Amino acid sequence: MTAPATLDFTKGQYTEFSGSTADDISYAKTFWQSIQLQPPVESRLVSSDIKQRLKVAPSGSHSMSMAHMIPDQPKALQEFMIRAKTLERLEEYRVLQRYAHAREQDLELLNKRKAERKKKEEISKGRGLPKLYTREAFIRTESDEESNFVDENAEDTLKQIDDFEKSKFGSQDSDSD
Repeated sequence: MTAPATLDFTKGQYTEFSGSTADDISYAKTFWQSIQLQPPVESRLVSSDIKQRLKVAPSGSHSMSMAHMIPDQPKALQEFMIRAKTLERLEEYRVLQRYAHAREQDLELLNKRKAERKKKEEISKGRGLPKLYTREAFIRTESDEESNFVDENAEDTLKQIDDFEKSKFGSQDSDSD
């Protein structure tokens, strides 16, 4: 028995089994077919089952669908239905107009408040106490020092507290010193 010649299958060439028995050839074919690794039937995207095929189109004799046929109605009924539809549409239009009007009013109010806010921001921008006034607020003058001067002496402080308590509570002694 001679060894089979092997070729690269990517180039479209085939392996030839010359001088082999029929059983060896069938085993080799089975082996090479198993190597091709076909996907299992469960993983196929489309089933070849008859249930998944599209239905056959109807014949040309049934060209007009029954769903599109308008049944014969009395003319008065048709006119009434047309008027009713028109009135429905008019009412919907009125509702939409009310919504649009309310929206415009809201936008106007929003723009008005925005303009007021920007105006107030412009007014207050750069304002505040000028530095001259700020400095003067923290610098005491001599007259302020005299009127607001509190002696840091402990005896004077206790005397001031006692005078305050007498003026508030009268002659009662609220503490036990």
